Amino acid sequence: MSFINTYKPPSGKNVDISLKEPFDVNCIIPIPSVLETERVQITPLIPAIHGKQFYEAYQEDPSLGQYLPIAWLSFEDFLTFHEVYMRESATSILFVIIDKTKPSDDPPIPGQIAGVLGFINISVQNLALEIGPVIILPKFQRTFVSANAVGLALRYALDLPSEGGLGFRRVAWTANPFNEASVMAAEKLGFKREGLMKWTWVLPKHMKGNAVDAARGDGPGRDSVVLSMTWDDWESGKRDLVMKRMERV
Repeated sequence: MSFINTYKPPSGKNVDISLKEPFDVNCIIPIPSVLETERVQITPLIPAIHGKQFYEAYQEDPSLGQYLPIAWLSFEDFLTFHEVYMRESATSILFVIIDKTKPSDDPPIPGQIAGVLGFINISVQNLALEIGPVIILPKFQRTFVSANAVGLALRYALDLPSEGGLGFRRVAWTANPFNEASVMAAEKLGFKREGLMKWTWVLPKHMKGNAVDAARGDGPGRDSVVLSMTWDDWESGKRDLVMKRMERV
């Protein structure tokens, strides 16, 4: 039996950020227009509305991208990442995080953009997903923003459908082994460390990583610390822990 493979990789060229109504998030799971607490909102990132404002703030601190497995050296790089690796993949979505306690710089946005949070590797069959990337902009770090944003994501993923959630069984969190702050942030919310997964990413050439034989491609490699929050953890007290963290000032 013969076969063909007509796959063509996305070009990532000429990404159109003009606002299209309605904006197609192209995700395999239902996506609410808003998830929010009194202080924080997460909503699907729409490049024409949120893209420039987030990227300009992100660029103010070069250290923000040091542990990411990707590099956004230009606004176009960020747009391509969002379009090719997040929106075009039905198993991923990127949210923008909004601090509603700060006055808005742009009337359509009900506060100030505080960062981004993604769902990746979504599996409806296995009732599992991974939270990432999570990027909190510098002036919103060490505040209530991160706990509220991640807490909203956990509640949506792990709460039962009768409670407004997806009823998933597992939420993963992976981090660069050098990014101790990311690992600690997850553990404070109740994630359990499972171990180290080797060679999970091919990094851009300029980034620090594991050396590899040139015959296996360009770019150093990266390992990942793997943590998880599972449905039984969630129902055995971790949901209450997350809610308390979200309510902290």
